Amino acid sequence: MEYSHLIIMLPGFSMNKDDMVYYKDKINETFPEFKIRYRILSPPMRKITIYNDNKYNAWYDYFTPHCDKEPEINIQHLLQSRRKIHKILDDEILRMKDKRKIYLLGMSQGCCMALDAGITYDTEIGGIIGFKGHVTSQTLREFQTKQRVWVCHGLSDKTIFYNFSKRTYGQLRKKNPSLTLLTQENVNHSVPSGIIEQMKRLRFFYLNKSA
Repeated sequence: MEYSHLIIMLPGFSMNKDDMVYYKDKINETFPEFKIRYRILSPPMRKITIYNDNKYNAWYDYFTPHCDKEPEINIQHLLQSRRKIHKILDDEILRMKDKRKIYLLGMSQGCCMALDAGITYDTEIGGIIGFKGHVTSQTLREFQTKQRVWVCHGLSDKTIFYNFSKRTYGQLRKKNPSLTLLTQENVNHSVPSGIIEQMKRLRFFYLNKSA
């Protein structure tokens, strides 16, 4: 089967592949005109410092919590995860033949990872889709490629505070002007309702529709 798009999905902290199935189904329901292939990655199990070294699925370790400022993280874990995703992008570009058909989509910590892997990659892809995350300072320092970025965040988020997240997106926009930030009131650390439908209204995938 020939696919019109590929979405590489990155679950968030303590999430796995099963947690992404709802969003996969929702995207398919919203965009029936496309034949989308999904590649869902699972973050490795690792000890998390702020949780007494208990093991969770995580792209990187946390030394301090989020709240309203950037947490201290294990940079080596971030770089390891980045290299893994870059290798997958390399392989998928060869397979898909058209880099404009490839998207990264991440939730929470997976959003941070999608942004990191996307804008430090040496090739422009179709775009980056992020839910309830932020941009790390390490990512900003190693910015390499302008990408189309589409992110959303709940204004009542008490896990990754919106004002902190908004500041990081403002810093990214200075280097990467093609960034759309959507928000919704009374939404905590979850995906705002109707957000996938907004992607269709904004014609996010249509700009790169194959001929």
